[in-house]
Amino acid sequence: MEAIANLLLKESTSESSKGLILTKAKDHLVLDVHNELRHFWSPHMDVSLEVDEDSKRTLVRCLIGPSPTVWTMFMFFYGLFGFLAFVGLTLGMSQWTLKKEMWGLWILPVAALGMIVMYFISYEGKKLSHDEMRNMKQFIDRALDCDCFALSEDQQDTL
Repeated sequence: MEAIANLLLKESTSESSKGLILTKAKDHLVLDVHNELRHFWSPHMDVSLEVDEDSKRTLVRCLIGPSPTVWTMFMFFYGLFGFLAFVGLTLGMSQWTLKKEMWGLWILPVAALGMIVMYFISYEGKKLSHDEMRNMKQFIDRALDCDCFALSEDQQDTL
């Protein structure tokens, strides 16, 4: 396992990995875009290394996605719009039960529109970070000398 971590760290200092920073913490590696090139939508890759007890091989698992700051922002807004929908539904149903004007139900389409807007914003952000995600994937492929996505799909087919 240490050998794979060292291999990845060695590759991170090569000329072909310009713009990427690899940091190590125990059996976990984090691949980020260099600070000078980073923007709001820059991706973040977590690489976990663990030894499979049965085969005694090192399993390399990668998760690529937005930075934790972006995840937190999106979860906050989805939670906020979900809360607004809940409040609007509760208020509207209370007004309906009391036979009052049900203006509280107008909060529901506002919350739904907010969630739809957040979805399309995230889709655009994914398009903006596409090249950086591809660069990270190619970095891992070069370091491990394999096409990791194809290897992963082959292993899924055998399960």
